[in-house]
Amino acid sequence: MVDIHCDETDDPHSRHIETVCQLTQDRDMGGHVVAGHCTAMHSYNGPAANKVLTAINRAQVQVVTNPLDSIVLQGRFDNYPKRRGLTRVPELLQAGNKVGLGHDSVVDPWYPLGMGNLLDAAYMLVHACHLSGQEEMRRVFQMMVSDNHVPFGGAPKIAQGESAEFLVHSLNDPIDIIRLRRVPAYVVRGGIIVAENQPAQTSVFDEAIDIGNFNK
Repeated sequence: MVDIHCDETDDPHSRHIETVCQLTQDRDMGGHVVAGHCTAMHSYNGPAANKVLTAINRAQVQVVTNPLDSIVLQGRFDNYPKRRGLTRVPELLQAGNKVGLGHDSVVDPWYPLGMGNLLDAAYMLVHACHLSGQEEMRRVFQMMVSDNHVPFGGAPKIAQGESAEFLVHSLNDPIDIIRLRRVPAYVVRGGIIVAENQPAQTSVFDEAIDIGNFNK
């Protein structure tokens, strides 16, 4: 697999993704090339964007968006209106592309607020790209559990005899999983539970508590 940080800029003239697509086709590497960020696509005019979307689809290059970093870094030098700076995720999905979802930085100068939780990135993507429809949010969830595995040969199989590699959430609805962003109840690796998380608990008191007497 080839992983490229590509066109991470607000410059509408940055179109290195076209070269990536052409080289991917020349070398017959469709499905094995990832182009991260591609934020310049946010600033392309309509015809330029359509040309690039067609090239990406034809070459089978997977674009990976990193919404937490992009929403912080891109558009910083804009006056108003400010660009959101994410790549064109809705259009990529509509064109039939598999789109990856990344966290990118966790705690560093580029993004100091990361928790390493991919659900945070999904939550931001839903907001920043107006993907708040029921089916759109479910498609964002599929980006995490399906699209993200494409360059590695597909998602781990849940079947007898396969290596058990998965997360167990305490919620059934993918939309609720994105909305609440809880850590998984269990982490399973190689058929073994390697981590367990207890849900946070909130206590509601029947009577008001005098803070002044709280420690007495």
